[in-house]
Amino acid sequence: MKKIETVWCQLLFESLEKQETHFQQQKLAANLNISTSTVHHGLKDLRRMGAVRVGGDGGSVIDAEKILLHWANHRALASDVIKQLSLNGSVLEIEGLLPTGSILGAYSAVRLWYGEPPADYTSVYVYHPQPEQIIRRFANHPPGDTTLTILKLPATIPLRAETTTLAHTFVDLWNLTDWMAKDFVRRVREEIDGILS
Repeated sequence: MKKIETVWCQLLFESLEKQETHFQQQKLAANLNISTSTVHHGLKDLRRMGAVRVGGDGGSVIDAEKILLHWANHRALASDVIKQLSLNGSVLEIEGLLPTGSILGAYSAVRLWYGEPPADYTSVYVYHPQPEQIIRRFANHPPGDTTLTILKLPATIPLRAETTTLAHTFVDLWNLTDWMAKDFVRRVREEIDGILS
């Protein structure tokens, strides 16, 4: 994930999940451990499209949906893949075997939030601060039809307890090409629309 994407991720977390639309560029830079010039660069297109307003007293998110779709269209999920494994067992079994500290994303995050997924899925997407723990965990696991994709976890992005944030999950799902991804995108979009209405 590029540094400017962490800016978009943080702004969306604050505005969608905390209902906090005001921000300070220096505080954003400190929280994300990036330079204020990177924050400024991350806000450039958002300002141009009217998604944020920046003034002397800080900034405000004006249109979170524009930020969400801007990020979704710039996300290059494949560049964050560390390893992909084909494993024997159901997605629930694979999710249950993940080591402590694993952050479920995409399909698994949606299933965890809502209990029942909007469609069947055979791919587990997971972030971990120490991805080698997951690789070691499944080193001797028999091969099969369930795909486990291990992704790089930026150290400073906001997270839920066991999953990626609402916006992060939407953006990752938007970038998947599996037939079922659209159903999951639609389910997350319903919640986001409910927050924004």
